[in-house]
Amino acid sequence: MKKIGVVLGLFLFSFVLAACNNTNETDSAEETPSNNEADSEEDGDETDSNNPEEDAASDKNPVENEEENNHSDNEAEEQDYTEEQVSGDYLIHAEWLDGTDLLLYFTRTADEMTREERIHQSLMESDPSQRDLFSATTNFEVDGTAVNLYYNEEDDLSMASTESAMFWEALNEIGFRYGLDEFNLFNQDGERGLTFAENHWQDPVEIEQEPNRGYYVMSPEETERGEHTYISGAVAGEEISAEDGELFDFGQTIEAMATTTNDNGSYHSGIYEGLEIEEAEVDGNQAMVTYHINEEAEPTQQEREDFEQVLQLTALDFQVEELQLVNETDQVISTYPLLNEAGDNNGTAEEDDNQSEDTSNANEQEENGITEEDATKNVFDYVDEHSDTNREDVKAMVQDDEDEEGYYTVQAFVFSGEEGEAQMTNTIG
Repeated sequence: MKKIGVVLGLFLFSFVLAACNNTNETDSAEETPSNNEADSEEDGDETDSNNPEEDAASDKNPVENEEENNHSDNEAEEQDYTEEQVSGDYLIHAEWLDGTDLLLYFTRTADEMTREERIHQSLMESDPSQRDLFSATTNFEVDGTAVNLYYNEEDDLSMASTESAMFWEALNEIGFRYGLDEFNLFNQDGERGLTFAENHWQDPVEIEQEPNRGYYVMSPEETERGEHTYISGAVAGEEISAEDGELFDFGQTIEAMATTTNDNGSYHSGIYEGLEIEEAEVDGNQAMVTYHINEEAEPTQQEREDFEQVLQLTALDFQVEELQLVNETDQVISTYPLLNEAGDNNGTAEEDDNQSEDTSNANEQEENGITEEDATKNVFDYVDEHSDTNREDVKAMVQDDEDEEGYYTVQAFVFSGEEGEAQMTNTIG
């Protein structure tokens, strides 16, 4: 029994000792984190301290993040577009289909020509008269929006009725597309009252273009020149007006051009298959057409050129300064100058500068008056240009205007009669 008591005592002592060890190990495990947990916390601290921008971004609300992303996308989209300014000024020639229907040939030239030269060249190329009356002028000039034609009144200026009708049609249709609004007929001395094509012309004649919307491509085999020319919607008999009788606006015109159902094959749409118009409008002095080209489309170079030509002619009917084509597929924005002032001046940049300087000087003289010397010089210059009198024989008498400073009356005259006799003054002007 005594031995049994000793064994039980040792067993209880061992049990208590084991329980104490387990308790200490548990406390130690709770107080000391594991190596993995410590490493994870250290990595997290390093991430937070090394990426402050990401922390700041994560603090923003979703709306702000979305706005920033959209702004970045728009900037990238704008930067992807290539802008090009189309060079060269346009020329327009006319020809007639079967002697009745007017066709227009349109191109851009690399030659350096003034607006006046381009208009004259276009009319001479379009001349239907047997005597080439657009070429037979003694002088041809463009003054702003008016064209002046000078002829020798001794020449034969007659035309048959059909010939005359085509002549005036060319002058009106081509003149309108160069921004002209009237023409004048003068004799070789710049005097009105010229008899031309069986009419007596005293007053300016207003340029009147036939109402039209849109253009279509004529097949080369249909034309005398064998070239790609263009027929207006009005001449072709296409729809050009809405149900209320008003002419189509620019967007409606482009839509009509794209959806023509012509079946006779003599002309076709310049908006080729596979090209889709997204938007077309006129904003101020600019016409704009936005489009894309489908993947399956395989346009030829001629089809691309026809597309550009018919749109430029269409824009000219709306008298805009430029046409902008936005190709969404290739992301190219092309600008075509039309009736803008920079492209339609009458001379070179140097001539324009000189003209501006002369105008400025004239305005300054008008405002401040001129000197007696300037007044006399102006009169003598006028005499040289308009009188056959020998300059050395011309005398001048200057009278100062008492009511207004800087203004003078100048009398130019010559003496008449032989020496030794009483001489009279013959006033020139």
